[in-house]
Amino acid sequence: MSDTAAQATGGVIEKAFTILEGWDHRGETLGVSEISRRTGLPKSTSHRLLGILEAAGVVERLAGTYRLGKRIRGISGVLSAGIPTYLREISLPFLQDLYELTHETIHLGVLDGVDIQCVEKLYGHRRAPVRSRVGGLLPGHSTALGKVLLAYSPTPTQRAILTSELAMYTPATIVQPLQLAAELRTVRQRGLAYDRGETHPEVNCVAAPLVNAKGRAIAAISISGPAGRFEPEVVVERLRRAARAASVVFASKRANVA
Repeated sequence: MSDTAAQATGGVIEKAFTILEGWDHRGETLGVSEISRRTGLPKSTSHRLLGILEAAGVVERLAGTYRLGKRIRGISGVLSAGIPTYLREISLPFLQDLYELTHETIHLGVLDGVDIQCVEKLYGHRRAPVRSRVGGLLPGHSTALGKVLLAYSPTPTQRAILTSELAMYTPATIVQPLQLAAELRTVRQRGLAYDRGETHPEVNCVAAPLVNAKGRAIAAISISGPAGRFEPEVVVERLRRAARAASVVFASKRANVA
């Protein structure tokens, strides 16, 4: 690469980072004019760079505005704005109770589009090979956390997941829209979701929702363990009790993550 070409490439990269620095937090959506104002770049330049970043999955376009995309949200390890600070504070005692009762891996998650953002994680004594970290993203359609939160979501959110391309992580992953729709109806009816080797072949998981005063699921708790040893049915009642107790506290505070 010539010096001139290298300088041009470096200039584009520098401007792209300037664009990304225009966001104050991960969940924020911005129009081209606002991005141009914040970064000092011309609107035409901002629009061109946003197109490049969108093609790379770094930003996503939503009805004429943009937000940081899954690719950058998944590696940032930073919790989205919009999650109440008391979400973790209220949930943590219940997560710790479940950990003490089961000694398995415990997750707290919230919906992020059609994915799940991990808000808290307590590692079990015998760690299951769960690829998750606080602030990271998990697939919605294959995880127990995701299925329980999608089952309680408004119709547009369910339609978004059912009309998207569903990744197959294991032979057990549900990738047919009609089958997933039926699964979500079952999850809503029983108030529980299971992941039996759907995200990782060696992991079983069960999740229950935390609901606010309006009965809307604002988060979910899950218990995971190695498939060869962990049977989700054994811990279901403990999980239900913890989720109900946490929901009572949330409802009293009128918690509502929109």
